[in-house]
Amino acid sequence: MTQHGIHTGIRHLLLTAFLSLSSLNAVAQETSWKDGGMLFTIGAGYEHMPDAYSPQGIAFDISARFYTSERLFWEINGHWGSHSGNKDVMQKGRPFSIHDERNCLLAATGPGYEVLQTGNRFFDVYVKALIGYGAKKAEYDRYEPLPPYESSGIIVEDGRITLGSSDSRKGIAAVFGIGADLRSKRWTLTPSVNAIYVGRKWNIAPMIAVGYFY
Repeated sequence: MTQHGIHTGIRHLLLTAFLSLSSLNAVAQETSWKDGGMLFTIGAGYEHMPDAYSPQGIAFDISARFYTSERLFWEINGHWGSHSGNKDVMQKGRPFSIHDERNCLLAATGPGYEVLQTGNRFFDVYVKALIGYGAKKAEYDRYEPLPPYESSGIIVEDGRITLGSSDSRKGIAAVFGIGADLRSKRWTLTPSVNAIYVGRKWNIAPMIAVGYFY
């Protein structure tokens, strides 16, 4: 074999090896693309606060997931929930509107696990349990109902109203959630429901988030 033929054979061998390695790498990335990956999401939704005066409430979330395997991840989460509303109460037999504003803020971290995956990994269902620190502040008009009394033959409902009350609580916070990731290439759309413990109260927050895999 001539020297030119040897060089040509070596080039063909190297090219074949390179293409084979590239194909193996592409397959590996397709089958284990989450392992070692990071998913960043931002979401919004509704937050139900059981002590609030009306069902109006909003929530915002930002989070980062760090995958240690195809299913297991560690999440860092920041959450803010806000409520502002009114309700009518009775004072001396007449309706009176009282107002409240409630805000909660927390940071939490903890593990999550994808309990269900489709074969192409374009859909999964996950659960997570996070713990951290949070604060909740409330400014509200306090209402204390009083026993009804009779006036001119009419039963009158009454109550004591204190305007401008406030309450602030800080301490341990927790987030327990379940959600589903819908993936298109590296983008995700995630509806979820989270039970949030902050300010010694449990809130429920159904949300939807958009994410991107790095």
